[in-house]
Amino acid sequence: MKIGIIGLGVMGSNLARCLSGKNVELGYYNRSREKADRLAREIGGLVYSNPVDLLSESDLTILFLPRDEDVLEVVGEITRKSSGGVVVNASTITPNTSLKTQRILEEKGVKYIEAPVYGSSDEARECRLISIIASRREVFDEYRGVFALYSRKTYYVGEPPKAIALKLALNNLGLSMPALIAESLMILESHGVELEVFKEISRELWFGGVLDRYLDRVVSEKPVRFKAELAAKDYAYISQSLRAKGLPSIISSALYEFYSIASNNGYAEKDYPYATKYFIDMAKKKQRQ
Repeated sequence: MKIGIIGLGVMGSNLARCLSGKNVELGYYNRSREKADRLAREIGGLVYSNPVDLLSESDLTILFLPRDEDVLEVVGEITRKSSGGVVVNASTITPNTSLKTQRILEEKGVKYIEAPVYGSSDEARECRLISIIASRREVFDEYRGVFALYSRKTYYVGEPPKAIALKLALNNLGLSMPALIAESLMILESHGVELEVFKEISRELWFGGVLDRYLDRVVSEKPVRFKAELAAKDYAYISQSLRAKGLPSIISSALYEFYSIASNNGYAEKDYPYATKYFIDMAKKKQRQ
């Protein structure tokens, strides 16, 4: 089997590293060719100059792109110049864009599978992702073995956009903790309370484990597993998806602001929990004044 990957950011490149040990051929397309060439030198695989050729020469092509417009741009290029093939969308986009993508592809005879994943770069590299699949049932049955290559668990949830909706709902919870921790630490800083006391007391409470999970990534810079600017993007999409259904988006709008402010002040490319440091530093500065 030959698998193509379009988009070689943190997740796409680590998915390729996982699949390189699975006895499959790999092909790559990335807007920045240099990144694709570097990955091919590291693990093998063939670099393509356009997504059309990659799709036509692959049994299945996985999209790992950051935004709605990136997915629509690639899909538009594919469908202008070719027909047929299989596109697996592992990108986190809005439900409406996923439905639009499905319609555009299927009109050209391209099979479409929503397959967002849960997990970070480590899980992708180690083939331990959780995959959430939405497609026509017969399409899932035909390709379910592919998801087993890189997933420790696969959930088939029906037809699009159910998988994308689930991914946004999960991200809404998973990405919220650094923002809550940020405001808690701002309270401590602004009143001169020792962090160790906060940690000790929290360990006696139900959320102590959550704090321990994040605190080191909050207060010290770690390798990027998920960028702060992409966390802002996800909250924008969560908010848009709620409003598209006539529902309020109070919390997701606030969390979009949290990550956007940090991103606009030098933390866009940082690991998302580290965005908290911008606000902690703000509290420290206020305390010294």
